[in-house]
Amino acid sequence: MSIVKHLPDAAIPDGGAPPWHVKDAQRWLDARVPALFAPVTVGWILAPLVLLSLVLLALGDSDASGRGTSWAGYVPAVLLVSLPAWFRFLPAATLLSAPVIAADAVRNLSAPDPAEGPGLAGGVLVLALCAWAFTGSVLRLRSRRRQRELFLAAAGDTRAAIPRDLPDGHRRRGRVLLATGAGVCLVAAALLGWVLAQDLGASPRDPFDGTGPQVLAMLLLVPGVPLFGRGLAARRAARRLHDGPQPVIRVGVREVLLGPRWLVADATTTTAPPLIASRDRYDDRHRSSRAVTLLGGAADRLRADHHDIDPRAEPYEAVMYGVPCEGAEVILRYAVYGDDRTITDAVNAVPLMPFRRHGLRSWWPAGTSYTLRRRAEDEEQRKQRAAQRSSSSCGSSGGCGSSSCSSSCGSSCGGGCGGGD
Repeated sequence: MSIVKHLPDAAIPDGGAPPWHVKDAQRWLDARVPALFAPVTVGWILAPLVLLSLVLLALGDSDASGRGTSWAGYVPAVLLVSLPAWFRFLPAATLLSAPVIAADAVRNLSAPDPAEGPGLAGGVLVLALCAWAFTGSVLRLRSRRRQRELFLAAAGDTRAAIPRDLPDGHRRRGRVLLATGAGVCLVAAALLGWVLAQDLGASPRDPFDGTGPQVLAMLLLVPGVPLFGRGLAARRAARRLHDGPQPVIRVGVREVLLGPRWLVADATTTTAPPLIASRDRYDDRHRSSRAVTLLGGAADRLRADHHDIDPRAEPYEAVMYGVPCEGAEVILRYAVYGDDRTITDAVNAVPLMPFRRHGLRSWWPAGTSYTLRRRAEDEEQRKQRAAQRSSSSCGSSGGCGSSSCSSSCGSSCGGGCGGGD
């Protein structure tokens, strides 16, 4: 697919689409959270630390009787194990879960017989992790609000309706996650219900020990709740684009061989920094109906006036619908060549990802059609291969006296066939 460097006028919605100036984009980028609270990195760091805290708490719980089913602290334990995933994907939910975990840790530390040694270290570590996650979630929600404000100020009053024909992935956004998360949570709830019924029905002399099923239910709830929450958040982000006309602005899009796309302020400023990553999947760009034709004309003139590019070597221009920030979804509309004589539109509905490491290299605008350059290079290589085959055939046919050289020796044997002694 040949992507056009600059959008034709026919791709701009009625009312226009202002460019995202580099200074405005830089202010938007500066509004993100500090690296100390970056969701992806911190999510991975929290996972082993949570595991360490659980090990320390287990080592310090030497007074456990080992009989019967214990429900005390079960909910905080589930929330603690889920903390890395909740911080990564659901910062608003982390604001509710972190205080619950911290309150349980404080209760254990201030008990009449407080924990010592590993148990004390585990409790202090839990409090530190809760404070870290809670502070990071507050700052991330604040950053989202600030980035929305900065972007709306940069976009001005320009609004436009989103394209009617949207990719298949946009219409199905969040459904698989919602269904999977709900199913896993229902299985866990049924398992806990069975444990509770068995526990209540057991006699005091022979209590029911449901620790095993409780742990199994926890292992189901840890991925189930975040999956359900992710699906719900993704669904809401997609439906928010249908609330009415959306802010529109022109941006640049950079692609890499492996990994997400990156939004930049524009497609012409070589020093514009990558702003935010967007997921690139087939169902986020595949549309069942035909694309809209934007321009048509002779192939050479069309590619000269609206040259295509290598999208992995330099950015291309797109119109963005929606408000960009972590966890949001936006729509990108750009121009591609349907064939040599027509330029059509392409529409992507992309969730935005909070990645920070991009690996993008510096670039310089080619200024000419990438397809025409490739065709010229291929033609030159074809001619060179043909010349090499001709020379090889002459050299291996037995010399210039051979009849097979009669048509080519005049130029390759320096005087024609029979010119020797």
